[in-house]
Amino acid sequence: SGPSRESGTVRVMTTGIQLTDDTIKRLNKLGAKMTTKPNDCTHLVTKGIVRTEKFLCAMASSPFVLTEGWVNSSVRTGKLLPETDFLISDPESERKWDFKLSASLERAKRQDGGEGLLKGMSFYVTPKVEIDLKLLKAVITSAGGQVQTSKPTARILKANKNRHVISCPADQSIWRPLVEEGYTIYSTELILLAVLTQEIRWKDDNCISSKPSL
Repeated sequence: SGPSRESGTVRVMTTGIQLTDDTIKRLNKLGAKMTTKPNDCTHLVTKGIVRTEKFLCAMASSPFVLTEGWVNSSVRTGKLLPETDFLISDPESERKWDFKLSASLERAKRQDGGEGLLKGMSFYVTPKVEIDLKLLKAVITSAGGQVQTSKPTARILKANKNRHVISCPADQSIWRPLVEEGYTIYSTELILLAVLTQEIRWKDDNCISSKPSL
């Protein structure tokens, strides 16, 4: 269940935007609180669809994703205005990543979305992966998954079908034997796209680092 006005407090988080202290004070007066915790935010204020840690981790809470106009107009009017007039429109990013933000936010409210999207899954992340481990960990955890940094082996993967390897060409020595055993090795895109779109694209070549030849 996503955040709604009925549940009381409006908790605002920003990504890529700095609100002035004065604006924040005025928002507080209107009953909105600022937060830096993605899982606590009901309203995310941003310039567009960005794959920052805050944006991706907030997807699990299915917040309103709004332009800064919502803040400025609310402060000017002296009341929190309806969100629907200020929803982010970013068709370029939606085309680039082939998804619709509004549909993803709806999916995030389902049991198998949001905090349940990667539930029960463990991702073995190899050392040379080009994305900051802290970011990956935060994003995976926000969606209910777990990160392992121990070396993945065929035995580990065989023991549980919900274990997957996230790697990159530079770590070929780690994953080559796994591919020979028939395992697909995924890239960090699998995670970033899954959380952004609220769908796991296991078959998408952009999400695959290497796979067994047929």
